[in-house]
Amino acid sequence: MVKQKKETKKFSLADFVWLGFNYTVGIGFIGNFAILSNINHPDSIGIHVIWLFAVEGLIAGICAWAFAKMARVHHSDNNGASYIYVRTSFGKFWGIFIAFMQYISLPFLITIQVMMLIRGTFGADWISTVNPDGSVTVPWYAADWGAFGDLWLDLIGIVIYMSAALVIFGGMKLYKKLASGTGIIKWITAGFLILAGLVLACQNGGDNLSYWSQNSKFSLGGFVKAFNSCFFFFAGFEVFSTAGRNISKPEKNISRGIILIMLISTIFYIVISIIFFAAFNEFVQNMNMGSWNKFSNKVILYGGPIIMILSAFALKMNVAMQNALYGGTSLQPLSKEGFLPDRLRKLNKDGLPVRASLLNLTITALMIFIWLAIPDIVKGASLTHQFGFMCTVEEAMTYKQPFDISSLTEASSAITIFIYGMVVAVTLKLAATKKVKMQVWEWIAFPIIIVILAFAFVWHYYSLINGVVTAKGDEFESHLIGAVIELAFVGSSAGFGTLWYFTYYRHKYLKRMQTRPELQAKLDAEFEVVDDWKYTSKEIRNELRSYLVRNQALHAGVDNPNRQDALHMLEELNIIFDRYNELEAAEDSEVHED
Repeated sequence: MVKQKKETKKFSLADFVWLGFNYTVGIGFIGNFAILSNINHPDSIGIHVIWLFAVEGLIAGICAWAFAKMARVHHSDNNGASYIYVRTSFGKFWGIFIAFMQYISLPFLITIQVMMLIRGTFGADWISTVNPDGSVTVPWYAADWGAFGDLWLDLIGIVIYMSAALVIFGGMKLYKKLASGTGIIKWITAGFLILAGLVLACQNGGDNLSYWSQNSKFSLGGFVKAFNSCFFFFAGFEVFSTAGRNISKPEKNISRGIILIMLISTIFYIVISIIFFAAFNEFVQNMNMGSWNKFSNKVILYGGPIIMILSAFALKMNVAMQNALYGGTSLQPLSKEGFLPDRLRKLNKDGLPVRASLLNLTITALMIFIWLAIPDIVKGASLTHQFGFMCTVEEAMTYKQPFDISSLTEASSAITIFIYGMVVAVTLKLAATKKVKMQVWEWIAFPIIIVILAFAFVWHYYSLINGVVTAKGDEFESHLIGAVIELAFVGSSAGFGTLWYFTYYRHKYLKRMQTRPELQAKLDAEFEVVDDWKYTSKEIRNELRSYLVRNQALHAGVDNPNRQDALHMLEELNIIFDRYNELEAAEDSEVHED
């Protein structure tokens, strides 16, 4: 009989931060500079994007702080995260609604990842550049496959993505190894791009920074568009925090982990942004590949793109594996409470929701088809009608894409903003009802954050519709396709979640209340605010230790009644704290038969 620690199959705090940082942050965010920073784009804000990242890091950080507070006072050892928080305070309907909205944000992320895996790396009309004389430079690695080139490239990306997603069914041990391994490859290869940027920044940094400072303009519309687009790069912790059953000591590690991830991510984005503004005076849509064109050395000119291809594969495989986990853990708690069929709630020996993960992959395949294959087919048909089946790169570049990296990240950000706003609202409600402690700065910051998020959310959909209304000529078709697909997808998803609640779930709930009310009471018990005495006692203990230092300085070490009272209270709190440590140690040493 072999015994094994149960905790070894869970993510430690270090695992959580490492995997979470890999999931949230990628070097591909530099591609957004093509739209946000190029001077000739009407919505460009140029170098202002640097302090925008600082502002967004602060806003996302405060949202993460709200999640951290909620993780401490909810049953975070269950899967669900924001679903649990909202369900506990605002009831069953808003719980399932948030769960559905959180889940459908994944297709936007997955679409971007699959798109950039093959098409964004090899698509001829994506990576070619138009020269000042009107000619087009096509890189040596471009796949010029005619009018339906995007479709063929995306199909290859879909196959690779879905293959990587299947790793989750190999067990947690294999998953952790491959997720960590691809993460290491991703950052080693990305390090070469950062090094190239540093070399170019050292050569031309002064002139380029001066150029951006003099020519960058600022507008409210451009700022909000950039805010919505870049907010995507701070999102993600709300997704991977759903895997509470797979995280060691989730009440503590989820709260600590997401704060650390937000801090590291913000610093990373600001530093890398400064490097690339110093290195370049213009950006292309795929900076990962296009950056190497600034070098004349053939080893670097050819070797750089090859390294970036390896980086892209490692990045997308890493994200595919993590999406497979988080997608399943987003669906599984809904099954446990009856929102989805009961068979989906089953967990395997590693605590993984296998059946829910299979459903997730099926839905993912459908969503990828909607977001990638349909626009690819429309593009191919349009180009074939105009120029023929094997149109040239120059002809393909005349087609106005309905989606680019920026528009897709904006769509994902809008849903994420809604989820964050709901969790911040939960925090304010619990504070107003005296169920959680709130600092003065939190009372000021959280309402301000809700106003900012609400404005950004409304502005996104206003600009989406306004883009169709004001579009002219060739741009009208692309704006219309993009707006219709996004609005139809988000609207139908929200409508489906609402209808599902009042039909499927409501029927099961009423029947359960008649036949098995004790089961419903057991389910509802998982959605109660948890007493935070463990954390409060720790804070008081630290305050007492600080006081004893002051007392000794004030009374020159002479014994006094206040010191005796403080020592007595500290002794009692140490007993309480030791008891909590023993309970955690018992959980860590829990064993099962292999």
